[in-house]
Amino acid sequence: MILNNLSVQYFKSVEVLHSEITFKSNVGYYNKHIKDTLGLKKLKKIKYLDVQMWVNSLVEKDLKIKTVKNILTVLKNHFRLAKRLGLIKNNPTLDIELPKFDNTRYFNFSLEIQKDFIRSIINYDEDVYNDIFFFLLHGRRRNEVLSITWEMVDFEQKIYHIPAKINKVKKNMRYMMTDELYKRLHTIYLQECIKQNIKYPTGYVFTNPKTKTRYKCLRGAWSRLLKQNNLPYIRLHDIRHLLGTYSINFLSLPIEHVSYALGHTNIEITQKYITVKPEISKEVINKVFKSVTDRGNKCN
Repeated sequence: MILNNLSVQYFKSVEVLHSEITFKSNVGYYNKHIKDTLGLKKLKKIKYLDVQMWVNSLVEKDLKIKTVKNILTVLKNHFRLAKRLGLIKNNPTLDIELPKFDNTRYFNFSLEIQKDFIRSIINYDEDVYNDIFFFLLHGRRRNEVLSITWEMVDFEQKIYHIPAKINKVKKNMRYMMTDELYKRLHTIYLQECIKQNIKYPTGYVFTNPKTKTRYKCLRGAWSRLLKQNNLPYIRLHDIRHLLGTYSINFLSLPIEHVSYALGHTNIEITQKYITVKPEISKEVINKVFKSVTDRGNKCN
């Protein structure tokens, strides 16, 4: 069996386990980087050196190392399945080496600009999109917000659920609503009750009136928000980076709390938002010099 034949079985077996965006991303990685290379080889013929040379070729194409790591993960999962099915004895992807890379999230805007971003999102008034962006400001990922349905919202306890199927960490998560988020979601809920003429509406919380299903693209509305508020360009996903950076570095909130709010599985991921200020090195050296030149501490 060649790898491409196994791939058909692999993606069928995991489609219901992954969120839609993760599944499509992994299929894209495979089709673009694996299908016409290692995908054409027989499983038993693919050895460690073949995979390492393939990884090296991806690095040489100037792909980001994080991207190469994601592509390699897709390949690893294929070989895990092959081993479980008894098609191979050893997984040739286990000892593959990648160049080290800095995965720190740099969000280098000033404190005032960070505040402007947050204020602009809170006060944005474009219908529907304002509530979507406001929800994103609670630390949620785009797919989580766009995929949430009314069954996941508990107004009585003021809690919303993010099931494993629609989140990146593949765990069921629960979060308490802020008062403003409760107010906004409840307003939409009441509107849906009237629109659907039922007491308990179903379907997506944010439904595109044109397609009658969930929103797919938010880029246009996000660009309008930035332009209207004279803000520098950041990606929509950077709202999470903004929230993490601002909460840790300027509000000094406990990293464990910020980690939970962002839906991280451990604080090591959240620590990437800690900003080490360049001036710290100057302060350290100045204090060293001062300690040996102050009166009474002079060197002989």
